[in-house]
Amino acid sequence: MLVGTLGSIRSIAQATQDTIQRNNLQQLATLFEDSEPSDSIAGVYLKELIIQSEKQGEYDLMADYVLKMVHHPSPSIQNPELRRQLLKNAISHEEELSKSSDKGNLHLKLAGEYFGYEQFDSAIMEYGHAIDRFTDEDSIFIADSYFFRGQARDYKGELLGSMQDYQQARDIYSKLGDKEYVNYVNGGMAILFSKFSIYNEAEKIRTALISTYEEEESIFNVAIQLYNQAEDYGKQGKLKDQETYLLKADSLTPFDPQDFYTESMIKLSLSNFYGEQGNLEKQKEYFSQAQEMVPQVPEIVTTNPVYLNAKALLEYSQGNYLTANQLANVSLDAARQSKNMDHLIKAYKLLGDTYNELGQSEKAFEIRQKLTHYTDSIFASNQATTFSYFQTLYETERKEKEILTKTQEIESISRQNQARLRLISIIIIFLIIAGVVIFLWKNLQHEKKKKEMQSRFSQELLKNQEAERVRISKDLHDGLGQSLLLIKNKVALSKDNTTGELLDTAISELRSIARSLHPMQLEKLGLSKAAEHLLDQIDNETDIFVSSEIEELKGVLKKEEELQLYRILQESINNVLKHSQASALRVLFNKVENRVELKIEDNGKGFDFSEKLNDFQSLGLKTLKERIASLNGSMKINSEKGVGTSLSFIVYV
Repeated sequence: MLVGTLGSIRSIAQATQDTIQRNNLQQLATLFEDSEPSDSIAGVYLKELIIQSEKQGEYDLMADYVLKMVHHPSPSIQNPELRRQLLKNAISHEEELSKSSDKGNLHLKLAGEYFGYEQFDSAIMEYGHAIDRFTDEDSIFIADSYFFRGQARDYKGELLGSMQDYQQARDIYSKLGDKEYVNYVNGGMAILFSKFSIYNEAEKIRTALISTYEEEESIFNVAIQLYNQAEDYGKQGKLKDQETYLLKADSLTPFDPQDFYTESMIKLSLSNFYGEQGNLEKQKEYFSQAQEMVPQVPEIVTTNPVYLNAKALLEYSQGNYLTANQLANVSLDAARQSKNMDHLIKAYKLLGDTYNELGQSEKAFEIRQKLTHYTDSIFASNQATTFSYFQTLYETERKEKEILTKTQEIESISRQNQARLRLISIIIIFLIIAGVVIFLWKNLQHEKKKKEMQSRFSQELLKNQEAERVRISKDLHDGLGQSLLLIKNKVALSKDNTTGELLDTAISELRSIARSLHPMQLEKLGLSKAAEHLLDQIDNETDIFVSSEIEELKGVLKKEEELQLYRILQESINNVLKHSQASALRVLFNKVENRVELKIEDNGKGFDFSEKLNDFQSLGLKTLKERIASLNGSMKINSEKGVGTSLSFIVYV
């Protein structure tokens, strides 16, 4: 049978090697992915992938495969020495690795290998290397490294170092919002305090954990904390509390899903408790209940100190001292293997009691001496460690108080500085605002003066323009007009009809120019009649249909105002004739309450005023704006493309 098995393994190895030689790294990876993880061949492929990726300089790939190898189920790589060798080899190339997570995890996994074989010094060192390799992006791995290093230091009996690591891990888990691992760390801290007899601190943590787990309805975890706290009460001699907590834990069984090991530990502890109290009936009852679960966890029969001690104690309670003695010796060996001081103390005590009942006083005395020496050494060690812990705690609190005092002083100075800064800032802001306001006010005044000057200039320009027009009109009428009439009379005497007609045309045009330069009708007839005359002229001389509603405005406006309004009407009509392509024109001229309104409407092509808002020059509207401004009036333009245009002017009287 053995020969056949070895032959099969050799055949698989040879076939694998042949396959490897025929395929490249990618094909080998495909073969590994396609194989069953639990097969030996999968482990062979994985190991070869690690070797080949290293040979080809694919160090990131090699690191990934090494990390997969650590927990891979293939039996062909379940070799601690092989795992450590491959991890160390991968670590030797860590400078070539691109990911900090790979660098840190290689050390983390190697530390785990050392931890599993109780090489705690090496484990602690590798956990430290892992922490150094990880970056801020690997916070969860950093927390794990602190947590596991804390456990390793716990097993070594380093209270302060372990406590610091636990606190570091807890802080990071808290920041990451990982409540589950925060609770795990707190549970580890409680166990650590218990180990060094700092029971008050342990109880505070467990009370908080029990409350948390009850809120989460995590019954199993509640039972674990109750069980651990019961053990602490037993070590302190608080037997009533111990019984209460053990019974509470037992009342939560069976768990869902059922955990036979934990449930059996609770019942065995109750059996031991009642055995120590001399209650044989309950001792047998709980041991019997635990015994029923043994088929589900058979390993506890030979290796678990709690089970062996409970069985030995039951035999002792029933008077079977020889059997109890034999079981107590087995229990002592198991306790030594577990390195649990509580189990060792119970085993020594029970073994001494059995020797005493068997009449072997010398052996009983020898065991008692060993027990005393062991408990004294533990007490001394715990006392020194506890003293060191509380001394550190005192120093920490003292430093924290000093830091708090200094912080308060700094905060006070900071508040004063902030108040000064606020005051200075307010003053600076006020000065800036005042400066800006003064600047804006001066700028506004300057703009106002500029506009006033522009307005006065425009008004003066218009006045001068009108005066010049009057002068030119009179010169044309009185000078050139009279000359043309004299020439016409002489031509009439010579009876040259053709020349006479030409002179009539010239005189007519001259009079038209003179009227446009200075409307004589305005002076003789007033604004309303002059407007009607102008519209009649437009109606007669153009194809545009002209309609009007003109109210008599005699005496309403000053002469200068009438002239400006007449010019506004004249220029508005010129704009219609030049640009609108209108077929109809309508003019409204009337007085409404304390204002005179002039409105010119056409049905021409119109325009988009938003596009021409700043382009008054191109629209011929600039002069209109200046003229109405000289009257302190207002102008309104309403126009749409294809609809027509409406100009409204208002002058207050």
